[in-house]
Amino acid sequence: MITVPLPEDNGLHGDGRPKVRRFRSHLLDLGRRPREFRREHGLTQMEIARVVGAGSDVTVCQWETGTHVPNGHPRERLVELLEGRFWHALREVIIEGEGIPGRWCDAARWYRRASRERASRETVGSMVAVILDNLRQVDSSGVLRERYCEDDGSGARELVVRLVPNVLRQSDLWRVEDAAFGLRWVELAHGIQLDLNRSLARQLPLELLERAINDPTTKSLEAPLQR
Repeated sequence: MITVPLPEDNGLHGDGRPKVRRFRSHLLDLGRRPREFRREHGLTQMEIARVVGAGSDVTVCQWETGTHVPNGHPRERLVELLEGRFWHALREVIIEGEGIPGRWCDAARWYRRASRERASRETVGSMVAVILDNLRQVDSSGVLRERYCEDDGSGARELVVRLVPNVLRQSDLWRVEDAAFGLRWVELAHGIQLDLNRSLARQLPLELLERAINDPTTKSLEAPLQR
């Protein structure tokens, strides 16, 4: 039996909509995807914009709201980023600058507060400790930066989820990794070793953490990224 579609069958012409309209609809869907991607990985619109070459965070905001659609080279890079092929470039953007990267510092502050509660030390703290113990093989902040850029951190997150499942939302797991990197930075900068079985409130005074941002001692530990 041979089946011949009737002339009015929309299947002959895609789904019946004009091709330009269908293409724009596809791009609108693509443009809105960075919002969920950012929430999952704790990223800003500016970080996305810089990696894909969008010009500014305003452009990414317009994509996410459907005001404009991604076009040209930024569209191609956005697709690759969402598919996980631009992690190295993205992480270089996240940690650029001198001193402890702001994202690491914020995450270290977050865990410092959380560590005051015993329940948090036994759950979230155990996750941070797993990554921090592994990072203690790193003996300079330059290598620490390189380590961060090597992958997307999924291996570390999979490990902690396997050890302590259902404790954090998926969107918060990046903060665990960043906290471990921030704490290791502080250890290297000030020659200390933190005990994550205890509260960090006394072990890590806020002024010590703040000083790590612009401390010359910290900067001297750094080495340029190997390309």
